[in-house]
Amino acid sequence: MPNANRVRILSAAISALPAAGYAADSFASAGPTWLAALAGCACAAALVWALRGRKRARALEDEILARAPAQSSAPASRASRVRAALDDLDARVTQAQHAALRQADELAEAEAALHETQERYRLAVRSAGDGLWEWNFHTRQAYFSTRAKAMLGYTDEELGNSVREWRALIHPDDLKAALAELDAHIAGRTARFEFEHRMRHKDGSWRWIQARAAAVRHASGKPERLVGLYADVTARKRVQQLLIDLADVMSGVQGEACFQVLVRSFADALGVREAFVCECCDFPTSRVRMLARWNNGDYARCVEFDLAGTACEDVIAGGQTLFQPHDAGVRWPLERAYERDSYLGLPCLDSQGRVIGHIACADPGPMPDDLPQQAILRIFAVRAGLELERKQLERERRAVGMRAAPETYLALH
Repeated sequence: MPNANRVRILSAAISALPAAGYAADSFASAGPTWLAALAGCACAAALVWALRGRKRARALEDEILARAPAQSSAPASRASRVRAALDDLDARVTQAQHAALRQADELAEAEAALHETQERYRLAVRSAGDGLWEWNFHTRQAYFSTRAKAMLGYTDEELGNSVREWRALIHPDDLKAALAELDAHIAGRTARFEFEHRMRHKDGSWRWIQARAAAVRHASGKPERLVGLYADVTARKRVQQLLIDLADVMSGVQGEACFQVLVRSFADALGVREAFVCECCDFPTSRVRMLARWNNGDYARCVEFDLAGTACEDVIAGGQTLFQPHDAGVRWPLERAYERDSYLGLPCLDSQGRVIGHIACADPGPMPDDLPQQAILRIFAVRAGLELERKQLERERRAVGMRAAPETYLALH
């Protein structure tokens, strides 16, 4: 029902109350929700009609009784019919009131359910860390959440909600393909819009952003709004590129050169100062030996050290990935001497599943909580594990050869 009609019906109902013998504020105690429901349902029209009819019936009854002689029975019969009509109108008024109250209860329940759904959606978006954006095709207005702007280093005041303004931040090499994907979804040729592209950060760097959206359409299929999310996938894209580069570099590389490539790439992938790969010196393991170490932009001296009291001890003993994004020196006081506030370590396993070493990285500052996917990081540990096992087998083969050499010499002489 149009809003203007609702207002006219409600006004008519209220204005009819005094004439029908009710005080103008007789329904005030029901509250605004009751009145809103009354204006929004067809029961309001029935209520207005019933009240006006009762007013006319009362006037008619008074007129009949005033004109009729006291002895006449006809007016009394007519008056009784009028009273019956009034009783019927009273019943209709009561029904209309009850129907309006039921409508009010249903409206309150719907509002509560809508509020709960909206709150659940807001919590889901907030916990995911994604940025919300929306584009209204009717008003040509857009909305970008505070989180979406923060991904690019801006505050609400520094970056507006203009579609043109946001489009200008997309990398020129990605813009044409992004708009083509978006147009295809708006036209209904795809079920959803999903595209990864670069956007310029406030500091001038490029960030990889994953844009996902779905069009809200009219029953006719015409799009009305576009609602979507932004996610910063820069870390994942950086690691993916590093893995591609790593595969190219690692082709045919073995031994010390292999370990050096691994530690440097591992440090670059996480954006940290230090990375190293170690092999176990004994079993059960109490000491490890560094085979390659990258520190502060260059290869550094490798050392052998006891595991007791170090973060590396937990990696080797537990056989699980260990991540301490900050306060590593608090958890393992020995790490303070190496200025390691954050630490990440992954065990390296042989073909039998036994821990034979580990690859780790550390930094004087905290690491971000949203590290690349564990599966990507595991590639470094798996590659290091393969090289460690190859190194051990090569060492055992040489030892067997050295033992066999004297026996061969004696047999020949």
